[in-house]
This record gives sequence, C-alpha cells and structure tokens, in this order.
Amino acid sequence: MPRPKIKWEYLAKKITDKDGTGFGNDYRPWITLERWNTSKVSTQCTKSIPPFSRASHFLSLNEYNLALVFAWAGAEIREQFPIWPWDHPHPECGRNIAVDRFLPHAMGTNNICEVIGITPGVYPGTNIPFIWSMDMCLHLPWVKDPLKSSAMISVKPVSQVRTDQGISLSRVNEKLEIERNYCKVIGMHYIWGDDDAFPKALFANLDNCRGSAVIPVHHPANRIMQSFLDKHSHKLQDEAIEFTLLVLQQDYNCDLTTSVLIQNHLLWHQIIDANLAETLIYKRKPKVGGRELRAKIRRILEGHSSEQ
Repeated sequence: MPRPKIKWEYLAKKITDKDGTGFGNDYRPWITLERWNTSKVSTQCTKSIPPFSRASHFLSLNEYNLALVFAWAGAEIREQFPIWPWDHPHPECGRNIAVDRFLPHAMGTNNICEVIGITPGVYPGTNIPFIWSMDMCLHLPWVKDPLKSSAMISVKPVSQVRTDQGISLSRVNEKLEIERNYCKVIGMHYIWGDDDAFPKALFANLDNCRGSAVIPVHHPANRIMQSFLDKHSHKLQDEAIEFTLLVLQQDYNCDLTTSVLIQNHLLWHQIIDANLAETLIYKRKPKVGGRELRAKIRRILEGHSSEQ
C-alpha cells in the first residue's frame, strides 16, 4: 500500500471510522503500522498489551517496552493517541458518562501553539493542520479521582529524530513543549523519556509473562490455579520459583503449557513477589522487590515527582 496523500477527505474518513477513539479492546489508534510508514530508525511492532487482546501499534521498541511496564503497573493504554488541532473533549470523556461533566475541555494544539509562540504544524505540501499523536494515553484505574486518573506519555529522547514522520530535531523539542502545555491545560500528568529508566531484564521478564497476564474466564487453568493457591500460596516465597511448575505437573497432572501459563500469571500479578527487574533464577527462591517496584511505578504515573 503506497503512502496515502493527506487530503481533507482522507482525514475525514479516518475520523468517520473513529480512528483515535474508543476504550479497551475497542480503541482504534490514530496511527497504525502499514507498509508505507515503516521506519529506518526504529524497531516497530504490533503486539497485544494486557489486559487487552487487540493488537497495539508501537512505532519503536522503546514504546513497546514502556507500555509493558505501565500495563504491569495496572495502567490501561491507548497508543498513538491523537491530540486534535481544534478544541475537543477531554481524552477520558466517554469512559464513564457519570463523570464526563467534571472533565475540563481540551484546547486544540493550534490554539496552544498560538499561546506559546510556536508555529502550528501542517502536513507537507498542504495547509491542513497536522494532527499530533501522543505515544500513550494512560488510564490509571486504581486512582479514584477522575481528574487525576490519567496520564500522557511521550517516548522521545532528546537525541531522537523522527524522520519517519518528517519531524526534525528542533521540531521534536517543539512538539514536547506543545504536549506539555496541552496536558497542563487539562490537568493531566505528563511524562517524557525513554526505556533507559528501567533495567533491560524487566522488559524481558514482562515480555515473557505478557501472554499469561489474562487467563480466559472459562479456561480450566483458573480452577487448577485456585486449588493450587488454596493449598500452597503460603509457601511461594520460601520455595524456588520453579516450585509452582513442578507441583502443578506432579500433583495436578498439568501439561507443561498449562503449568507455565499459571506460573507466569502468578509472576505477572506478583502473587509471587519476585523482582522482575533482575534475571529470574527459577531454581532459587524469588528475590522480593517486584511489588515494591510496581508500587513505585504507580506513584510516578500518578505524578509524584519525588519518585522519579
């Protein structure tokens, strides 16, 4: 498929198709990975991110790694989320109709540019306002205050040049300023950076456990897991990590696939408190620290800067 020509008709169709809208499995990212928008500078990927089964679209491995971390912390992620050039409802509007009236309206990026003295972007060769996208819009379901239960994430190191979108380094810095002011206007916490903030082992462990984060309701593993926990949950911190795997196979006649599914589910949800920021040694007792790390990440997402 060739790169589409940006015309009003093209954007109108994307908006009519509800690209950039929805929640959970029904969310449709504004930018999706196609043959025409591959990158020469980033490793792009489409993978599902718990707790949802839909394919998520990430323009870099940095984005995917951080999405894993934030999902592990309990955040719900909408990637490639549009921030419109015109005034529009708050990004969380529509999730809970009962609280929509309390959410502030969002100022369009063109108006923000005018206020802060930055030239608004247009699509090359047109006068059509550029529709910026945030790398991630997060919903924090553990935060009860709807005005504080969301955050915007920009995965853009200062050294990065997004040539795949025709954005120069200076324009990247301007975009960060636009994003920061956009979030300030609507009171959303804004974080930018890359995956250097976390150890590589954390990404590897989370990627390994990702497929086990959600076990379908009617899957027989749920019944087996509950029976196992009723009998052995008090032992999990004092036995080797592989204890779960071995007992499931020996005492519950589980096959290897089901045993791994349950073991990784317990690790993802920290029912076994294991420090996933370090390489796991399955023949040893879990080194605690995963629950503490997950709580720290939650505090960062909530905007407690002292944690960063």
